[in-house]
Amino acid sequence: MRVTRWVSGAVVTGVAATALVVGGGTAFADAPPTNSGGSQKTCTERIPKLLARIDKVTARINGDASTRGSTAWLTNKESRARAAGDDALADLIAARLSHRQDRLDQLSAAKKTVEDIRTKDCS
Repeated sequence: MRVTRWVSGAVVTGVAATALVVGGGTAFADAPPTNSGGSQKTCTERIPKLLARIDKVTARINGDASTRGSTAWLTNKESRARAAGDDALADLIAARLSHRQDRLDQLSAAKKTVEDIRTKDCS
């Protein structure tokens, strides 16, 4: 009984793998897709929205002490927490502050990538 189960499982796996290989060959033979309405929507709607979101988050991080979520705002909040004796909260805020520069680097890299895609695919 165990041998039959094992053999039938191996046969089913082999048939599935063969079907994937045969089906995959025809997919590679297809011509590359042409520029369709989906990419037009990407160029006119999605890319501008992405760039606006990146600019909005960058402006928030670089904002002054009155801008909620900015580096200056978090620094002020951390110093107030330390002055109040809440070191646990101050440590959490300090950890958030330490990642802000990494976020700015990620955002600038993402903006460059999106602009490269817009230049390459939307011109």
